[in-house]
Amino acid sequence: MWQISAGLGLALALSLGGFKLYYDKAEAEKLAIAVQLKQSKANQVLLETTIDGQNKNLREQKERTEVVLGRIRTLTEEHAESMAEVQSIREKFARHNMDLLSLRKPKLIQKIINKGTKEVLRDLETITSITP
Repeated sequence: MWQISAGLGLALALSLGGFKLYYDKAEAEKLAIAVQLKQSKANQVLLETTIDGQNKNLREQKERTEVVLGRIRTLTEEHAESMAEVQSIREKFARHNMDLLSLRKPKLIQKIINKGTKEVLRDLETITSITP
C-alpha cells in the first residue's frame, strides 16, 4: 500500500511540476505579449505623430506651391504685356526713319531716348524687385 501511496505521491509531484512549468511558460508568454502590446502602442503614437507632421508639411508645401504658381502667372502676364509693348515699339520704329529724324532733330531724339531709357529702367527695377 505504501508503494501505491508513493507512486501517487510521485505522480502528484510530477503533475505539480508540469503544472508549474506550464504556468511559468504561460506567464512568460503573457508578459511577452504585454511588452509587444506596449511597443505597438508606442509605435502607433509615433506613427500618428509622424503622419500629422507629414500632413502639415504637405499642406505648407501646397500653400507655397500655390503662391509660386500665382507669382508665375503674374510674371507670365507681365511678360505678355511687355512683349506687346515691345511689339508696339518695333512697329513705331518701323514707321519712322530714325536716321533721318536724328539728323534733322538730334536734341529731340536725345530727349525722347533719355526719357524712354529712364522709364525702361524704372520698369525693370519694378519687375525684378523681390516682393515678400
